[in-house]
Amino acid sequence: MKERICKIVNGVTVKKSLVATAFFIVMLWLIDYSPIGVAGLLKVSGGVSILDFETRYSADFAYDWLTRMSDAGRDFHLTKVMPLDIIYPPSLALFMFMWSSLLAKKATRDNSVCRCLPVLSFVYLLLDWIENAGITSMLIRFPERLDTIAVTTGWVTAVKKTVILCMIVIAIGECIHLLVKKMKGDNDAEIKG
Repeated sequence: MKERICKIVNGVTVKKSLVATAFFIVMLWLIDYSPIGVAGLLKVSGGVSILDFETRYSADFAYDWLTRMSDAGRDFHLTKVMPLDIIYPPSLALFMFMWSSLLAKKATRDNSVCRCLPVLSFVYLLLDWIENAGITSMLIRFPERLDTIAVTTGWVTAVKKTVILCMIVIAIGECIHLLVKKMKGDNDAEIKG
């Protein structure tokens, strides 16, 4: 399994990463700024956004949120935003996988925590799809309350955001390490030369 992942990571190129970036940017625009995304939902729902932006919420909070969204908002979320939110997570996961793979290939330390970054992008993807399944269930069954799903979805969202934050922190730390190493290498070359 490790060899297969290494083979995939080694096949990542800057050109492929730029294609993944373009796909991610298109999906980001569609889900956040297009008339069929969150921007459209805000207009239809009277300013109530998607539940994905909240974390660790109670069932009462989730159902108050869904009630404020209105029938038209819930329908819009389910039929317009949610189909985009099935495609958006893979676009973000692919974006994170490609660039973290390039960074992992640059990490020369065998024990670098950076080497786990590509795998974390798939953890993010799984968590986002679980979150979407929970929100979809609540939207479909509304006004019936699915309290356990609501609370679990809030926690899954929190863990998903933590995974993304960890990826960012690890990537920044590895970039700093690589920059310091490069600067030190340049200084060593000047001293020897």
